[in-house]
Amino acid sequence: MSDLRNTFGSKQVFLDMEDIAAGSDFPRIIEEAVSNCELLLAVIGPSWVEVRDESGQRRIAEVNDFVRLEIAAALERKIPIIPVLVENAKMPKRDWLPDNLKLFATLQGVALTHDRWDDDIIRLFLAIESITVEPQVARQYSAALDNLSRGYWQEALTDFESIMSVQPHYLDVPERIEPLRVLAKNLCRLGPKARGWHEVASSYPLTLMVLVSLLPNALASVFNYLFNSDVIVQPMVRRVGSQAERYFEICAGFVNGIGFLAGLALFIFFARPVCRGLADIGRGVAVPHETLSCLRRRCLMLGQYVALISACIWIIAGPVYPFMIGSLDFRDYVFFIASLAICGAFVATYPFLVVTWLCTRVYYPAFIAPGSVAADDITMLTRVDSWRWRYLAMSGALPMLVLALGLILGSSVGSRSATILLGISGFIGVAGFIFALFLFQAIQADIALLKEATLAYEPKLNFQKNQSS
Repeated sequence: MSDLRNTFGSKQVFLDMEDIAAGSDFPRIIEEAVSNCELLLAVIGPSWVEVRDESGQRRIAEVNDFVRLEIAAALERKIPIIPVLVENAKMPKRDWLPDNLKLFATLQGVALTHDRWDDDIIRLFLAIESITVEPQVARQYSAALDNLSRGYWQEALTDFESIMSVQPHYLDVPERIEPLRVLAKNLCRLGPKARGWHEVASSYPLTLMVLVSLLPNALASVFNYLFNSDVIVQPMVRRVGSQAERYFEICAGFVNGIGFLAGLALFIFFARPVCRGLADIGRGVAVPHETLSCLRRRCLMLGQYVALISACIWIIAGPVYPFMIGSLDFRDYVFFIASLAICGAFVATYPFLVVTWLCTRVYYPAFIAPGSVAADDITMLTRVDSWRWRYLAMSGALPMLVLALGLILGSSVGSRSATILLGISGFIGVAGFIFALFLFQAIQADIALLKEATLAYEPKLNFQKNQSS
């Protein structure tokens, strides 16, 4: 017994007569111990089948005999058994055993002798290792396949890693484990992190998305105010007096104030469920699968929401400005519509790209869980993937719009400051397009990885996807 515990560890070896405390429910303890063991060693002496109780009946024939219960439980559960023959004992014959132990007589025993103890004990240990490793690996492999079929691919990867550490070439484990390792490595760059900007983004999602949405709108408001003030209002001041400038400032303050507040309220309304879901997951709250599915769709829509909200505010501002300022010349309308088109494209493009990138990079992965994904997730990811082309085209058109405005209408602007403003805007547009291209490629890579992760979380989607196509 000491050799076993020294070799395999004391916690790995259970001896019924030593490890069961007095007063314990012996049959129940035996049942639990046998059901949890990897291997049963049955020590057989010369009179093993002939041991009798006080009444003279063979103990192995008694239904409640502990040795019989142990061996029968192991045979029933198909737990490997090694008969250990001591003192020159022989394996019992089938006819000597009760019906539920007859299979025991067919097993190959290992003899332990005093004269060859060291050699015999090594032979026993080799037999233990060869028997216990194979069933354990087989069970881990079956568990890994079951986890894969249910979408628990991270748990399957852990099982495969454990198998590889014992038997590196076991069945098809090397082929199965490699794509899972690559997926796990790639997914490390997505989702909330314990430190860095990912942690900040996941800790303050609403604040961050509001800031990145307000910044382009603020820049567009500044451009629109300066450009229209210089190109439209100042000529009007020279025509009709300073009253036009006062109306313009009141109009700008009113429209921008109402527009910013309305847009902010709308976006917060759409984003709050996502932020609450992130907070719940961060606290370890169990979120129902149906809720996770809704949160994933809402999360991917946030970029589109902020783009549409921003664009609609600027479109609505179009007729409001001229109405509040007063009648404008045809020239003024041309400049006003041109500046509004530039600002509208700007405030739709960059909030969409930045918010969508935050969602695909940090927020969306937090809502993926085995059993919660569906074919709709692939459809939604594909839809977002198509939207990014539209907004990349808009970001590329911005500097060209500014350039066209400067070339076509530059001679009639009549203001050097307006020309400089258009030049600065064109430079910002080119730099913005480079930034948009970076976001475009990052979103593309994230969506491809999220699709792969979605299919890994729910392998049956492969069939659903083929059916839908």
